[in-house]
Amino acid sequence: MATFRKLKSGNWQARVSKDGKEFSVGTYRTKQEAKIAAAKIEERIYYGHTLTDREMMFDEVANEWLHDHKKLTLKDSTYKQVEVVVRLHILPYFGNRKIMRIKRPEIKRWLNHYAEIKNKNGDDKYVYGSRLKYLSVLKGIFHYATHDLEILDKDPTQKLKVPIKDKINIKNDIKYYSLNDLNMLITFMENYKHQRFKEYQLYYMLILLLSQTGLRISEALALRWTDIIGNKVRIERQTSRDDNNKLTLTSLKNTSSYRTIRIDEVLVKALNKFKKDQYQVILKYKTFKKNDDGIIFQNFLGNYLTPSTVRESLQEYCQKAGVEYNGTHVFRHTHAVLLLEAGASIKYVSNRLGHASIKTTADEYLDITEKIEEDELKKFAEYTKR
Repeated sequence: MATFRKLKSGNWQARVSKDGKEFSVGTYRTKQEAKIAAAKIEERIYYGHTLTDREMMFDEVANEWLHDHKKLTLKDSTYKQVEVVVRLHILPYFGNRKIMRIKRPEIKRWLNHYAEIKNKNGDDKYVYGSRLKYLSVLKGIFHYATHDLEILDKDPTQKLKVPIKDKINIKNDIKYYSLNDLNMLITFMENYKHQRFKEYQLYYMLILLLSQTGLRISEALALRWTDIIGNKVRIERQTSRDDNNKLTLTSLKNTSSYRTIRIDEVLVKALNKFKKDQYQVILKYKTFKKNDDGIIFQNFLGNYLTPSTVRESLQEYCQKAGVEYNGTHVFRHTHAVLLLEAGASIKYVSNRLGHASIKTTADEYLDITEKIEEDELKKFAEYTKR
């Protein structure tokens, strides 16, 4: 039979017996809550159900969630990212605690801790997106403890969000090119001649395709000529590199990432020309090898491009073109922003980018361009003017 004890804090502790041993099942705000919890445990004991150890340490739960649960559902590259978040940003803070003892205010303090850390320039060391990822991983662990292991009666991270004030900084985290800057870069690359293979405009084609499709760089580098079907591009794989730079072709980020998108006539013509140029260069130069997979963006050795080489090359070309270098993902952001500025619906942009939901697209892009706000205000003014 369960016993109940009022603690100095005012909370009530519930204890039940099993096999002649009495143990605590938790503390609760009221005696009634303690009775309800104890009744559930006694019911499980009566029917012979296994009781999960409610005294488990957080690091035990986190490691079980990571190794026995997530490893089966995540791609290797994603799993490594999650493992780093757990090891570097979650376990040092919560690892040596009993998971039942971790309360919501502590988790909020943990979030605020990362929001307050600054770099040498006085800017946030951990941007909004990083903190959002850390919280998402922590939520996964507590959800597992609550619903799979049934250690907790209530998930303390439920409906918890990164502080609202941090959303102001999202705009600064999203980098994109204005239409003028993008055209400057594309024009420069169209006229740029490679010293060794002048007719092979590899990076002009890569920049043009990225900016006109919004593909992730890993998706673009895995594209094959067979993925171009008339005025459509089929996206169904991506490149991945391990710590030793070994290449693997992997599945995409999520089911929404598998998509077929339309491209305009300008890009179709440019791709057709590039395909012919690539074929002629292979025939003309003995040192220029053909890739066995028939990929679009191959180097002269016939190999897939490496992300580091792409970054270094783009940095050099941006400098020569007089355009700020903002990484490879900038073309994906640019494509989305220009689509929105042109009046495309958020649903269309979301589907084209392969986002899992429209909310992802809206949260990421809707507030980052003043032109969208100005256009919407003009529509309202025009509609309501007397």
